[in-house]
Amino acid sequence: MASNPTQFALASRILHWLMAAMLLSMLFIGVTMVSSLGNYHRLVAIHRPLGITILILAVIRLVNRMFTTLPPFPPTMSRRERWVATASERMLYTLMLALPLVGWGMLSAGHYPIVMFGSWH
Repeated sequence: MASNPTQFALASRILHWLMAAMLLSMLFIGVTMVSSLGNYHRLVAIHRPLGITILILAVIRLVNRMFTTLPPFPPTMSRRERWVATASERMLYTLMLALPLVGWGMLSAGHYPIVMFGSWH
């Protein structure tokens, strides 16, 4: 890989869009879960393993982020804009890790198993 890339690496872009799709899915599943009691159990059965999958991919994404050379910020960005971009990125990574962990903790506290796929826990 080039020492000063002009775009993000392919793996980074794939992880980005995969996570974006999964996080949006979780948002819609969560909203539908609380507003549609008839489908609640079916949606929870999707929500739980998707959350754990997001956690796993967030860890992979964080490791990828730490070992991948990033393209530089555009020269037109001010120092404050760069600071805001960096801070928001860190907050997003924190949330991508923390939210699934909180959900996992809630399930564990209630002694609920996390069924990933089929009978695999």
